[in-house]
Amino acid sequence: EVVSLGKENGHFVIRTRDGRDFRSRTVVVAAGKSPRRLNVPGEGRLLGRGVSYCAVCDAPLFGGLDVAVVGGGNSALTAAYDLLKVARHVYVVSLGEWTADPVLVDKVKDAPNLTKLAGFEVVRIEGEERVSGIALRSLSDPREEKLLGVQGVFVEIGTVPNSGFVEGFLELNERGEIKVDCECRTSVPGVFAAGDITDIPEKQVIVAAGEGAKAALGAYRYLLMAR
Repeated sequence: EVVSLGKENGHFVIRTRDGRDFRSRTVVVAAGKSPRRLNVPGEGRLLGRGVSYCAVCDAPLFGGLDVAVVGGGNSALTAAYDLLKVARHVYVVSLGEWTADPVLVDKVKDAPNLTKLAGFEVVRIEGEERVSGIALRSLSDPREEKLLGVQGVFVEIGTVPNSGFVEGFLELNERGEIKVDCECRTSVPGVFAAGDITDIPEKQVIVAAGEGAKAALGAYRYLLMAR
């Protein structure tokens, strides 16, 4: 795991958690993003045992079961739409009203096997070997706690860029993404970045792959010019 990126004596220095240093004349940063976590009891322990961050990956595993989707944006309602086709019932839990695009709202709002729970926060995920329920607290009345008997919890509250190790070295935007130009160059000459960790729009695999090719070619040209 990389913990820092800097420059010393004309070379970039990549330091890893185990204390090793790697030196190079150019760097391509493609560390991506990670799902934003709820950070509630039970979430980490039950990861892969009913807790998921990818409905596209795991929805088929919950056929005929009750599940909860946490979030109210595009990713949450897209997950709910995918799950409606296989799950017995889908609860959509959000802190406030849905903020997803109207076309996504229209797809799920009238589904007979969906319950909208706006104005609730998740306080814990229950279960021993697997998820057995999710505890919610009402934001309007903190004394009110609701327990849903579900077998799956899909956390869809966004992602965060894995850019902590370049903070203070490369220029980031307000979301913590690395700023790049159309050739994937960062604010430091010789450092290129690609994929979801950058400020490019459309976080899709095909876009990230194309940006990775551009960054690699940019690094190659940089090495040729630096000779």
